[in-house]
Amino acid sequence: MEENMIHSGFVSLIGRPNVGKSTLLNKMAGIRLAITSPKAQTTRQIVRAVLDEKDSQIIFLDSPGLHKPRTKLGEFMMAQATLALSDADVILLLVDAEASIRHHAMRQVPVIEANILEKCEKMDKPVILVINKVDQVVKQNVLPMIEAYSQRFKFEAIVPVSALSGDGVDRLSALIRSLLPEGPRYYPADSLTDQTERSITAELIREQILMLTHEEIPHGTAVEIESFEETLKGEPLDEEHGHDRDFVSISALVYCDRDTHKGILIGKQGSMLKRIGSRARQEIETLLGCKVYLEIHVKVREDWRNRRGILKNLGYNLKD
Repeated sequence: MEENMIHSGFVSLIGRPNVGKSTLLNKMAGIRLAITSPKAQTTRQIVRAVLDEKDSQIIFLDSPGLHKPRTKLGEFMMAQATLALSDADVILLLVDAEASIRHHAMRQVPVIEANILEKCEKMDKPVILVINKVDQVVKQNVLPMIEAYSQRFKFEAIVPVSALSGDGVDRLSALIRSLLPEGPRYYPADSLTDQTERSITAELIREQILMLTHEEIPHGTAVEIESFEETLKGEPLDEEHGHDRDFVSISALVYCDRDTHKGILIGKQGSMLKRIGSRARQEIETLLGCKVYLEIHVKVREDWRNRRGILKNLGYNLKD
């Protein structure tokens, strides 16, 4: 290997909504970078997480779950998933063992996964089948699933894991490293993600909306950070790091589709919004390492998922 060259590259996590892509990303990265919830379509755009080690650097690309888009936002999400495939050096196709066995009895590869594999065949890239949530099923029941996928596509490997507990994740990480090409460090060694603190903060607020509200509410909302103001301590830490952060004041705006949704998000006498804010603030304080004041407002913007101006403000830049 040439001097300054290591095993480095981009690894795309692809699959249906709610198969555990973000949970697996957080487990492999060793830090919570992507929001998770039991609800589908939690991830809306590519989240990059950097796992840097002495002889390797893996850049994970967590992409939105594959689904049939019905809005401009949905179109953006599917474009992000396709981009994650094309940018990858290694592709991880995630499937949910428990859901697959329950719905399909796994004697054949379902259409969505078959379509992904058809795209992968044209790209000629190494693909690992990751069977997630194996802790929720009888292991013997996974065998027909492995056979069905093995007959459909030539995988580099098939790896059963539990992203939640971490079982099988070390083996998967080692396998990924062995498949990466030689290359430079694409990000500085101390990088964890290309997301800004503002964008992660918005996602942490949206995560609490996902966790605390039900039915159609979660997917009809988005969060915009209107202001993010830091108060620094008086003395700088050193010449390299500058001043330590003492306090952050954040103002956030939650978009929703309807007045009834706004009422649910605010709750009786503001009770729901207080719960969302309190839980989000604790997560944000952990992220930022300091005290946080968080103010959240809710606005109705009908059909915002099809309004390009709003989507652009939220960072969802659609192509014309």
